[in-house]
Amino acid sequence: MNDSIENLIKSNSKKISKTEILCVGDMILDQYVYGKVERMSPEAPVPILSIKEENFQLGGVGNVARNISNLGGRANIVSLIGNDISSKYIEKLIKKEKNLKYDFVVDEDYSTPLKMRFLNNFTQLLRADKEKVRSKSQSSIIQSIKNKIKKNIEHCDAIIISDYNKGLITKELVKAIVQLAKKSKKIILADPKSKDFKIYEGVDFLTPNQKELSEATNNFIVSEKEAVESGRQIIKQCKISNVLVTRSEKGMILINNKNFKNFPTLAKEIYDVSGAGDTVIAVLAIMIASGFDIDTSVLLSNHAAGIVVGKKGTAVTTQEEMIKF
Repeated sequence: MNDSIENLIKSNSKKISKTEILCVGDMILDQYVYGKVERMSPEAPVPILSIKEENFQLGGVGNVARNISNLGGRANIVSLIGNDISSKYIEKLIKKEKNLKYDFVVDEDYSTPLKMRFLNNFTQLLRADKEKVRSKSQSSIIQSIKNKIKKNIEHCDAIIISDYNKGLITKELVKAIVQLAKKSKKIILADPKSKDFKIYEGVDFLTPNQKELSEATNNFIVSEKEAVESGRQIIKQCKISNVLVTRSEKGMILINNKNFKNFPTLAKEIYDVSGAGDTVIAVLAIMIASGFDIDTSVLLSNHAAGIVVGKKGTAVTTQEEMIKF
């Protein structure tokens, strides 16, 4: 399998480098605070974390785009940010990345969500979120997002919708993206957070995890058979071509109307699953857009996911790491 992965990646490296993915979705700033707990607080029954290291990383659609650029492809982000500290930090982080562009709509009244994770070694003690989320974005903002998608769509090879349920991704916006993509003959992939999967009607690939699929179908999924049945329920109801269900240690299942295929997990060790779904959809998109068939693209995305869950933080992988893994 290693030789096969190596040959696949090396023989298509030039195609990957020329592939551009348009990434539309919620922008998030991830902060990781690492330390060590050696005593309890005398003030309350809580541990004291002695901080050793902290860093900031692109989260949400930013992590999707970062995965693409680190794999050697090109990414272009269309999203909403504010004028707050988190938004300014995001712009700084993006400028450090290679082959990563952005076209943001700036709303002075909006604050980019910040997710702070506090870890004792690799064990997460606490997550604290700082955000001001709207139930839905204003029509003027949605129109501005549409305009930026129209401007950038001809230059891309595929579109990713990264929904983190922060108010940007609406049924209206997805419908507009689907119409533009079909007209331009671009494939669309969506990573869902809404429990109503009808929002994503018409996309080519939907990549829910098992919990998200269970909630969307009101089915308690445990077995492979239950996952396949629920996936086909979504395909029928939402006119979606393919559903790729991620099942943690059980791997992934690719489902369509005709058949399904199981991809066992390749993870050697699991330290942190943060952002693994971003890696899956990023690799899937860039491989399909580069000319790989669907099964091979899923295989490579499964391979990449096995790498990033073995890293700390919102991690990405590279072609070199995929070959060595």
